[in-house]
Amino acid sequence: MKALYTLKRFENISNAHIQLDLNKTKSYLCKFEETNKVMEKSSLPMDIGKMRTIAAKSANAGAEICGICVGKLYANAD
Repeated sequence: MKALYTLKRFENISNAHIQLDLNKTKSYLCKFEETNKVMEKSSLPMDIGKMRTIAAKSANAGAEICGICVGKLYANAD
């Protein structure tokens, strides 16, 4: 089963974070802890190619995505 990735933004958190969903196990690439955080918005789950494109476009637009999440997204060999 392929991994899916979701970009999530939380209220009062400056950076968006990328969640990995692998075989129904969900975690953040940077180990972000969402407990007691309020989600602002979430993207649709997407494959690694689409998520890399979203991350690149967001960076070019000056949007804030967690650097650790992006680094791990590109380090993944999928």
